[in-house]
Amino acid sequence: MSFATVRYSPERRADLVALLARVGTTQLSDEEFRWWFDRNPAGEGIVSLAVDDGEVVGVAAMSYFRTALDGTETRLAIPVNVATDPRYRGQGVFSTLERENESAAADAGSPLTVTFPNAASHPIFVTRLGWTDLPRLRLWARPLRAGAVVRYLLGRPGGTGGLGAPDSSSRILRGLEVQPVERFGPDLDALGRRVGPAYGHHFVRDAAYFNWRYLDSPREYRCFAAHRTGELAGVVVVGHTFKHGVSAGFLADLVAAPEDYETTRALLMRAVDEVRAGADALVLLPPPARVQRKALLASGFVPTNKRLRFIGKTLRDGARLDERGHAWYFTLGDFDFF
Repeated sequence: MSFATVRYSPERRADLVALLARVGTTQLSDEEFRWWFDRNPAGEGIVSLAVDDGEVVGVAAMSYFRTALDGTETRLAIPVNVATDPRYRGQGVFSTLERENESAAADAGSPLTVTFPNAASHPIFVTRLGWTDLPRLRLWARPLRAGAVVRYLLGRPGGTGGLGAPDSSSRILRGLEVQPVERFGPDLDALGRRVGPAYGHHFVRDAAYFNWRYLDSPREYRCFAAHRTGELAGVVVVGHTFKHGVSAGFLADLVAAPEDYETTRALLMRAVDEVRAGADALVLLPPPARVQRKALLASGFVPTNKRLRFIGKTLRDGARLDERGHAWYFTLGDFDFF
């Protein structure tokens, strides 16, 4: 079998979505594809296809994210969706497409790239494409049902669960007013600028990003804001998934000042309440600040034995890839990979 590589064009969308559904590594509906790649406020992504006799047999994609590197905002191209038809595996489809994407990303100004590979793509990234293993990121979890922990340890799946009915009420938690968010505005921009320096290298968190990433998403997220005397003190976002036989709520995002223990606790309480009815656990990638990790422990979260692979690569001469374990901050919502 042979294949040619082409840049994605809209008339191939149905074939691309069908490939993703057929391969099963990533499930994107047509609506989700248009939202993720066409409406991203950081710009349209890079999508390369492998085509054989008119049939789409492989895809590798990168999305752009506004990213704070060493305190300076830049735009990184990040691999997010890859799939190869089983008939074409072992023929260099993914590595060929990924090289083309990385070249295009470098030409567009992306100094480096990072991603969270799965078990199948990891060896290709590292051994064939020259990526570097970075310190893995540990998941934390708050168990919500004792029986679910036993089932997980025994390898027995539970019910799929899900988010319950939305609750539009405002609550007073630890002295803050916590309420659902219908749309983010300039106050989140200001909060993101204020807390960003404590996060190291991270995707820029502001209203444009959160409105697109969560409130405009075809997938269901619940967003909540905490206010102290009328001023925005923090934001939390939760979603739900079913992984490894576990009905899991996941904390997709958390923004609060690193020293603000009470706001972090209040947001965690609201997140737990939102998923408790339909989830066995609430999982997250913890923020780096020590005070916030104390808030996690006080809220019943504990480190798990699950670590996510994390890799990176420089794309342009002179770029530096920070390999320190504490240098990066990501959430489970950044890539929607959980």
